[in-house]
Amino acid sequence: MTIWAFRGRRALLRVGRTPWRELVTELGRRGRGEKEAGAFLLGPRGGDGRTVTRVVYLDDLDPDCLTGGISFDGLAYSKLWDICDAEQLVVIGDIHTHPGIGVHQSSIDAENPMLASDGHVALIVPDLAMRPIAAHEVGVHRYDGNGWTTWTGAAAARRLFIRRRL
Repeated sequence: MTIWAFRGRRALLRVGRTPWRELVTELGRRGRGEKEAGAFLLGPRGGDGRTVTRVVYLDDLDPDCLTGGISFDGLAYSKLWDICDAEQLVVIGDIHTHPGIGVHQSSIDAENPMLASDGHVALIVPDLAMRPIAAHEVGVHRYDGNGWTTWTGAAAARRLFIRRRL
């Protein structure tokens, strides 16, 4: 077994390189370099709970949520659950952008998880996703029901596995 296979198995989230690039590009396009944008990361029901196979952008669920920050209407969750039911998917994480290089959670982020369940993973991408972003640049945050554990830099890259193919 290679170090890459080992790292991929231990990651909190795994995503293919091409889908990752498309995700970051689309977040940047939706925020237009002016405001935060975000998405839910979905995986197959009964899967490993770590492999991202589908992305649902927040503003597709709530067209008015990109307000500079993100003001997601709780009623829009019903659209997300409908997608999950129809496609046999589950939410395995979320991602949103921050301006500048800071990828730590704001107090608003920490106090308002997009999904307040044990093990939920929230990713924060710097620079409003206006350029390609590597795993070590992302803030990786895992909710444990009472609070968050955060990884940045090399530790984040061990938990967010971006692979050529998945």
